[in-house]
Amino acid sequence: MPVGKASTPLHGAPRLGDVAVSFSGGLDTTLAVILLLEVFERVHLNIYCNGYCLRVHSPHDVVQSLRDRFGDERIVCRTTAVRGLLDYVLGDYAADLRRTGSPLIFDLCCRFSMELATLLYCLENGIAHAADGLNCAQPVIFMLEPEYIRMADRFVAEHGVQLLHPVYHFGEREARRQILAEHGLNREVKAISFVQRVGILPQISEQILSQPLCYAQLPIFLLTSPLRHAPVLRRFGLPLERAMAYREERQVLARQLISDRLASRDLPPPADRPRPVDVRPRLPHALV
Repeated sequence: MPVGKASTPLHGAPRLGDVAVSFSGGLDTTLAVILLLEVFERVHLNIYCNGYCLRVHSPHDVVQSLRDRFGDERIVCRTTAVRGLLDYVLGDYAADLRRTGSPLIFDLCCRFSMELATLLYCLENGIAHAADGLNCAQPVIFMLEPEYIRMADRFVAEHGVQLLHPVYHFGEREARRQILAEHGLNREVKAISFVQRVGILPQISEQILSQPLCYAQLPIFLLTSPLRHAPVLRRFGLPLERAMAYREERQVLARQLISDRLASRDLPPPADRPRPVDVRPRLPHALV
């Protein structure tokens, strides 16, 4: 797939070529796309199914709305099964569950498999930037901690790709909803917004109808809700240090997989790729 030529938006610096986004169709990934389209000519939306998802095609209405708003030529989309990658990085889940004591290792490996799929997509299509929708205002678990995110950034950078988090510091949820509404992209479910605002279930997305639903994540749902502070649940959590150590084990496996994939497709090794332009200064809400 050819990388798009740079063009100039109505104001500011010229746009760069392409960026790949791990896209759920929710509030933050949709907002990330809107912001990235100010910097990049084309955004590649990667929707993933981990093998445990219902309504995997539910983000497609959001994709069509983005195309209607910004133009078909600027929005590329694909839906990909990542069950094989998830099984690969998860390994022996039962053994690791006994070893770590936390079902959050499933969530860690699920997200990591999507990061890995996006990275492979970039390497196979000559794309130098990837992005996600992480936001610091979401309920805090290890994967939203800056130290953990920067670990992911370093892993992706090893392979010549810059991982961006364009909405990480983007303020209150209402401000994010407002931007989506201005672009005709807010699919808020009012009842869910209410329970969010009063703090009953702050981790539920009010854009839930436009996102896939993972039925394997009930334990993760409990461990990322306010109930995670209860003594009976706290013991099943995954502290940052243990999460980073476990991720490093998974990264060893992933490096070998990436090396094998590049060799099988006769693609250049990461050391031969040019360093990507650092675009974080053009994304004022990004994690730096």
